[in-house]
Amino acid sequence: MKFGKMLLASALVASMAVTASFANYNKGFKYYKRFVKETAHIKGSDFVKLVGMKTPADVDALLKDNAKPLIDKLNKLGKKKAAKAIEKIVKKHKLKDLGDFLKGLVQGKIPAGC
Repeated sequence: MKFGKMLLASALVASMAVTASFANYNKGFKYYKRFVKETAHIKGSDFVKLVGMKTPADVDALLKDNAKPLIDKLNKLGKKKAAKAIEKIVKKHKLKDLGDFLKGLVQGKIPAGC
């Protein structure tokens, strides 16, 4: 009986951990869609290619120092609207959520409509 309760409890904890990790991805998608896609009109898969993100390590490198390397790169590429959108996300929302979304894109998890 105790083993069954322990098994059920561990399954519950595991499902909560998975849900929490998807929550950051979903929030990041919401922020990307609202700020970047609607203002700069860049799809998520195109954005990743544009800035040269290929691995989660690339995402971390471009998002360090409050996404300064990413913003600089977008400005150099002439995508000033996208750079301003990233600045808004950094100022108003969590950059970690955007990072989780971009890592998901790099790993092939592309949501519909992005």
